[in-house]
Amino acid sequence: MKRFWEIIITARGGERIYCYPFLLFFRMITPLYQYFSRRNLQRRLGCRSGGWKAQVISIGNIMVGGSKKTPVVIWLAQHLLAQKKKVTIVHSGYGRASKKELVIPSGGIGEYPLALTGDEVQMMGTILPEVSFAIGRDKKKMVGEADRTLSPDVILIDDGYQRLDIAKDVDVLMYDAMNYLPVLREGFRHVSGLFPGGIYRESLSAVERADAIFLVTMYDPNSKDLVRRSISELNPDALVVVWCVALSGVKCAGRLSGLDEIKSRKPFLFAGIGSYPRLLLMLEEAGIMLSGDYSFGDHYDYDKSDIDHIRRMAADFKADCYLTTAKDAVKLPHDAFDKPLYILQLSVEPEDKTQIDTLLERRHA
Repeated sequence: MKRFWEIIITARGGERIYCYPFLLFFRMITPLYQYFSRRNLQRRLGCRSGGWKAQVISIGNIMVGGSKKTPVVIWLAQHLLAQKKKVTIVHSGYGRASKKELVIPSGGIGEYPLALTGDEVQMMGTILPEVSFAIGRDKKKMVGEADRTLSPDVILIDDGYQRLDIAKDVDVLMYDAMNYLPVLREGFRHVSGLFPGGIYRESLSAVERADAIFLVTMYDPNSKDLVRRSISELNPDALVVVWCVALSGVKCAGRLSGLDEIKSRKPFLFAGIGSYPRLLLMLEEAGIMLSGDYSFGDHYDYDKSDIDHIRRMAADFKADCYLTTAKDAVKLPHDAFDKPLYILQLSVEPEDKTQIDTLLERRHA
């Protein structure tokens, strides 16, 4: 359902007219879909398990698609590692070819192919070699497996906000300010309701469950303050941590450089991520002028025909290089491109790190 939904809402140009019947269908089935979703949440709440030896921290959202969750999980893992903590990340491995459950000790991610781990885990494992992973659809089971076999100090659950069957010490809700404003980027106005008629997995009342709200900021300070006040009203007891997200540079053939290098070129952008419109906005704000761009579905698996298609489009736009994300890069044979392939480097940082330290001290009795 989610994959098909992504194809429909990211359609462009002349393709969009063919999507209207599907959008209408999505809106019609939304009440029924949401009814069963609520039943599932209630069922999970009724079979909650806990008693983990490790501290369990969940980072999730109430929206379909990207909310900069993965970069924040990476930052938190690095922060915990700097405090000499042993960290395990529990991940569903969404988009991978295999459904096999995996428990991977630290330093072992390189022994597993992309088909077994998924693109996000592969990327995180490259950045975080000291971190272990537990991968599987049943996150409650994987938390138990990780706690028992890896004995970590902290377990970070990637995308666990709807997992009410897991007792957590800290339940973090990621929220992108851009999705809260009444006017969304052109092309996404029609999907601002509940999934599958819109982008929200749950209603905004779900914000009340959060112990902390990680607010990913927009570039406009006035918009950021408006969203922060509104979110605080929904859950006045939650700790609100504002995160700044920025493009920090690019990597090409293993070499890191600043954004000035890509600004001087005519890149063709392509990516398969859930927050593609926000990526375009970030590039625009950073002063990077694209020759052209193309969006694939989230967690897209590229094959030779896709790369040939990318090369043809880049040639049509007279691009002198390619530009993509780190999540896409782990799935691409770099030698298949006829021009330099640049990989965007994204940085996230909390405005107040002391808030994070306060949050990480929480343990439920």
